[in-house]
Amino acid sequence: MAAESLNPMTIPLQGQRLIEASAGTGKTYTLARLYLRLLLGIGEGAFVRPLSAEEILVVTFTEAATNELRGRIRENIHKLRIACLRHEEGGEPGEDYGFGPLLALIEDKQSAAQRLLLAERQMDEAAIFTIHGFCQRMLTHNAFESGVLFEQTLIQDEHPVRKQACEDFWRRHCYPLPVELARAITQLWSDPEALLRDIYPWLQGELPGITDAPESDETLLSRHEKIIAAIDEVKQCWRESDVDFVSLIQNSDLNKSSYRANLVPGWIAGIDDWAKETETTHYALPKNIERFSQAVLDEKTKKGGTPPSHPVFSAIEELTAQALTLEDILFTRAVYEIRRTITQEKQARGEMGFDDLLTRLDNALHQENGALLAQTLRRRFPVAMIDEFQDTDPQQYRIFRTIYQENTGDNGTPADPYGLLFIGDPKQAIYAFRGADIFTYIKARQDVSAHYTLGTNFRSAKTMVDSVNKLFLQADEPFCFKQIPFQPVSSAPDNDEAAFIIGGKTQPAVQFWWQAAEGVSSGDYERTMAGVCAGQIRDWLDAGQNGTALIGKPGKQRPVSAADITVLVRSRREAQLIKDVLNQRAIPSVFLSNRDSVFDTPEARELLWLLQAVLNPEKERLLRSALASGLFGLNAAQIDALNQDEAARDRLVDEFAGYGQIWQQQGVLPMLRRVLSQRKIAENLLAGQDGERRLTDIMHISELLQETSLTLENEHALVRWLAQQVLRPDAQSESQQMRLESDQHLVQICTIHKSKGLEYPLVWLPFICNFQAGGQRLYHDETTFEPCLTLSPDETQLALADKERLAEDLRLLYVAVTRAVYHCSLGVAPIIRGNRKKTGNTDLHLNGLGYLLQNGQACDSKTLAERLDAFCQGDSPVAVTRITEPQLQLWQPGMSQPPSLAVKPFTRNVSSRWRVTSYSGLSYGASSGGTVYTQDRQEEMMAMIRSLSPSLDTDTLGEVQDETGTAQTAGTFPRGAMAGTFLHSLFEELEFDSEPSLEWLREQLLSYGFSAEWAPFLQTWFTDLVNTPLSAEGPVLSAISVRYKQDEMQFFLPIDGDLTAQKLDALTRQYDPLSAQAPPLDFAAVTGMLKGFIDLVFYHDGKYYIADYKSNYLGDSHADYQPDALAQAMLEHRYDLQYQLYTLALHRYLRHRLPDYDYQTHFGGVYYLFLRGMTPDYPGRGIWFYRPEQAFTEQLDALFKGEEG
Repeated sequence: MAAESLNPMTIPLQGQRLIEASAGTGKTYTLARLYLRLLLGIGEGAFVRPLSAEEILVVTFTEAATNELRGRIRENIHKLRIACLRHEEGGEPGEDYGFGPLLALIEDKQSAAQRLLLAERQMDEAAIFTIHGFCQRMLTHNAFESGVLFEQTLIQDEHPVRKQACEDFWRRHCYPLPVELARAITQLWSDPEALLRDIYPWLQGELPGITDAPESDETLLSRHEKIIAAIDEVKQCWRESDVDFVSLIQNSDLNKSSYRANLVPGWIAGIDDWAKETETTHYALPKNIERFSQAVLDEKTKKGGTPPSHPVFSAIEELTAQALTLEDILFTRAVYEIRRTITQEKQARGEMGFDDLLTRLDNALHQENGALLAQTLRRRFPVAMIDEFQDTDPQQYRIFRTIYQENTGDNGTPADPYGLLFIGDPKQAIYAFRGADIFTYIKARQDVSAHYTLGTNFRSAKTMVDSVNKLFLQADEPFCFKQIPFQPVSSAPDNDEAAFIIGGKTQPAVQFWWQAAEGVSSGDYERTMAGVCAGQIRDWLDAGQNGTALIGKPGKQRPVSAADITVLVRSRREAQLIKDVLNQRAIPSVFLSNRDSVFDTPEARELLWLLQAVLNPEKERLLRSALASGLFGLNAAQIDALNQDEAARDRLVDEFAGYGQIWQQQGVLPMLRRVLSQRKIAENLLAGQDGERRLTDIMHISELLQETSLTLENEHALVRWLAQQVLRPDAQSESQQMRLESDQHLVQICTIHKSKGLEYPLVWLPFICNFQAGGQRLYHDETTFEPCLTLSPDETQLALADKERLAEDLRLLYVAVTRAVYHCSLGVAPIIRGNRKKTGNTDLHLNGLGYLLQNGQACDSKTLAERLDAFCQGDSPVAVTRITEPQLQLWQPGMSQPPSLAVKPFTRNVSSRWRVTSYSGLSYGASSGGTVYTQDRQEEMMAMIRSLSPSLDTDTLGEVQDETGTAQTAGTFPRGAMAGTFLHSLFEELEFDSEPSLEWLREQLLSYGFSAEWAPFLQTWFTDLVNTPLSAEGPVLSAISVRYKQDEMQFFLPIDGDLTAQKLDALTRQYDPLSAQAPPLDFAAVTGMLKGFIDLVFYHDGKYYIADYKSNYLGDSHADYQPDALAQAMLEHRYDLQYQLYTLALHRYLRHRLPDYDYQTHFGGVYYLFLRGMTPDYPGRGIWFYRPEQAFTEQLDALFKGEEG
């Protein structure tokens, strides 16, 4: 059935449909329109009911595409909703955002707007996934049906487990081998890494069938013995022969030009020497032994003559026909066993790789519960749209075909209605290296009967569209396979007059630059075309600067700038060639496809040397290494001068030692910034070539160092980590991939693969005639399209593999030329590869562009030039130019006056009083001058201390341990902030109703830096503390149930209006006798928030209490913790203010949470537990209790609300 032109308003949205969207034909636009139709259930052939955003499955192949698609669909939903509302209000027709046809189908626009609003709000939950994201969700959400474990870790990088499996295989199979056999193996693969590199592509995805796999019972040893026996047999036959082989050859009818009299004796002597080796230890045959194979001798005999004949010649023919290798056995066994090991290892660890997601869903759909799982998924997503379907593979296609297969109900009636739409373009299938399989698309094209095409290119100018059509119609089968036809597309009427103009003259849409010669090497082609490309770009930029080079539609034309020009290449190597020639002409450029690791750069090594020198500045070798790096920009004379000047060297050592102090005190990033600033490294780098690139890498590595330093124990560990990264950079790690150095207006260099889906006004393809032929092991069967892997390909298999390579080359060419909006330049040359003479037929027919121009036939340079001329004849917007030697002229960018910059005046008032404060901020203010600045500094210091150790007991910061005591008592337990923090942590982490274990206590003591010998005492002390009554009839901590206590309760209290020290001081003195004795509060007025943590809130006998643990040392004896001493400590630290604020926090909390809250009924009071003084023997010692009056708490509440009492 022929494909029909697609109308987004009328295409039926049920059953299976295939939509082919050529480049620039609005695929995403169409997909978004179909999504809107599904949401609203409108249009001819609409789905049986409107669907929600969670019921429409959209699958694409990258995270970036997923995010872009989600954004575009969300935008379309929003705009259609606005258009519906405006239409209801009688808006102008021009305000419908181009949704006219859709609006005409919507009868009830009010309810449609409601559905769209709901969908807009649902977009974050919309079922728009990558294929891997979809599989992961379905396996997790349907764990029972899929039989997959709930707890599975998804691993991003499977390389470590593959590497380990390969090393295990090597140890198992290669270590035990005899020496001769091991030598034969190492000639194939020197080590496990070499083997892993060779088999890596076959360790992921589905394994294709291996066509020439050895017999399963054949072993390395049996094959080795067989090869040695065959070689020994020929040797013996040769040795035992008494024939004079030189005479036999020279007196025969052989072609004497192939068997020259002066060479034959040497060849035979070489074979003689080989045959005399009685012990065969290797498989290598003499260099010229094949010349004495009976088949070769027959072939080289003159017509009608008699070839020389001897049994040894027949034996040599048999020997040379055999594959004298162990490669097929080891390769096959390695692939099968390592794949199995990897699977077992991941299952044992509870891990899944991305490929496993597909495999497991595919397996689940074909297991016993498969039909149920498919039905579940089909009902959850009645309609699926598979975007970029040309990049699918057999497994992905099988998953969707199984879920959405034609199904019937129990009584034969049609069951669940469904829609499955495949959207893609087989001409843009360029990701075979990632596992994409164009043959799966071809099969799907045969399976699905309803085909639709998008026939209008909205991207490019008419001349550009016509030129691409013409180019791909040159060949009978433009994409090598008849199953991938080329359908010419038309251009959008709006683009009819769009053009690239220089000096008032419209430029050709496609320009061939022809390197006229009989034949050129690839290297010569690359050098020439790089120069031509850079020279042309310079001319464009000059003309754009002068206002004579313009692009656009009439009336909307603008001058060409660097950002309009993109050079498309295949690889990083080609990109570097272009970058270098552009640099020679002072044209700044940026490579957009750089996915290398930032640790694989000179800057990473130089930073390593710098860090080593900062850690050891006294070591001259390290210091010189750092100074000799490109960071410091010193020359040899300057470094030598430092060697002669001892005082200068001492200053340098001091400078680097200073950097070391900054590193220790502030971190590695502040230290590196100081080096950059002090040594003016940024300025020096930016003044040189590639300065932006280098500075970007330095800042990137600096950030990674700072991030990693937080997880390592010291500076030396960080240097070791950096050295490991430099030694083994990981380009697969997202955080390591090099960042774009600039998004300024530069000439862009991009790989063809990365450019897919994008558009550029002007495109250059300087190396489009390059290609990599041969060496492919994978091919597809011509009839079944099944993938096949061959280890020793024959001529037919090699031809099939090369046909597939050429087909991908044609698709790459299609993607490349269709990126251009106005113009595309291509470098063409009569390339002859290898060392053969550069005359005669070229190799260009093996490349995509050559295949089209020559219709797949080989021809010489003259014929190719004639075909190019013929292609460009007539009024066609295509031209060819013979290359002259490019001139190396620098580009002089115009000096435009920089805009005058000024700071925008700030007119609003910023309140200096709004801040987040705490009890510490209010109480420590008494020792500061009370100004906002000093108050802020004080609070900043306390905040910094707490951020370094959030639970640090700052009340005991000044306490110093008295070393004289030896007995283990509460009084002699270590003092200070860390000890207080440790004791707080015990009460936070331990349950009160059970005794802590000695082992756990020892671990905790050691982790805080205390002796483990304290563990037995601590065990007893903690037990005593939790069993000490808090008051005569009061609670005991050990009796409080876990459900009735809350540790470390955090609170934030708003402070509305200005809270001043005078107002707060007056209120506390009025109600609290303890506060009346305290020195006056003195803090800067504050508006904002008060934050804090209450050590313990607990519930007892219908009341809520606050408890705060204090580790303050007041003396060695329990007598030192009587009420007067406690009162003095409470006053000294202003704990009165602390419990007043805690009371307010709990009061507000309970008021919100308890429906019948009453302060008198529900609030019990505050306990301050001085731990060193508490003991069951003296109840009440070390315990301070107070219950603020209700009137005070309510007035404090009003004060915080800004209400004057």
